[in-house]
Amino acid sequence: MSDRPQDDEGPPLPDAGEWAEVGLCVGPALHGGHQSHVLRAEGHGRQLVVKLTDSHLTDRFHDRRVHLVERLAAREPIVVGPVRVGSSLVTSIGHWRAVAYPYIDGTAPDPSDRTHVAAMATALASLHTSFATIDDRDLPRVAALRMAPQPHDELFGDDQLIHGDFSPANVRFTAAGVKVFDYDDCGRGPIEFEVGNTLYMALFDAEMDADPGRSERFRQWFVEAYENAAARPLAPAALDRAIDLRTSALRRWLDDPGSAPIGIRSATAEWRRRLRAFVDTAERRRH
Repeated sequence: MSDRPQDDEGPPLPDAGEWAEVGLCVGPALHGGHQSHVLRAEGHGRQLVVKLTDSHLTDRFHDRRVHLVERLAAREPIVVGPVRVGSSLVTSIGHWRAVAYPYIDGTAPDPSDRTHVAAMATALASLHTSFATIDDRDLPRVAALRMAPQPHDELFGDDQLIHGDFSPANVRFTAAGVKVFDYDDCGRGPIEFEVGNTLYMALFDAEMDADPGRSERFRQWFVEAYENAAARPLAPAALDRAIDLRTSALRRWLDDPGSAPIGIRSATAEWRRRLRAFVDTAERRRH
């Protein structure tokens, strides 16, 4: 939920002169808030998207993730990887850490369209196959699992690299096929948790749109397509456990924002109230 409303306070954005020093001409914002801004840009002979993240809010694994995704993109065409600005993948500009990506001209999946949901699930299964070949020992477990009451859950398989925030918001359908971006939350975890987290995101969006039945359809379509593509079953109890862990993590983050990912820490008070209402509703339905 890193793209949700955030407070407007934060460091001033770089000016045109600062951008010119790194060879970029930056255009309109695609979205943004206190913790990050995503901007259209031109530079080095191509159309780009630049993500600015407040350096005071990044964790110490930020740059490692960027370099890891560069390696992953070289072997997996689904992955939208970073591009170098000059000789660097990550550039410091004032209080910001800047990373450039190719601009992707495509459409977002419709979570109410079975064909779109199946394509998403197939893409995630392919990503998991590629992720399993990446040495991820330098990365921690994804944030929600670090909040779990025990190190490992018997319902889950072994940890591997996972995306950490796979949802329609981070997928585009293009003429060149499905593209997946925004690996800021990637880390280690079991694939059952990743699939469950995607279902959690679908539940969250359906609740925000006052259409809870949509998440049940999404779950059926997504799990069926993932199992077919990955040639492995996913236990419903493991997926339910993942959703519970993700919901519990959100409650803990709202109770203690200082321990939360930057998207929660920098969210507006009104958005935090909506998040807490979602948690209350989700927990009532589960129990």
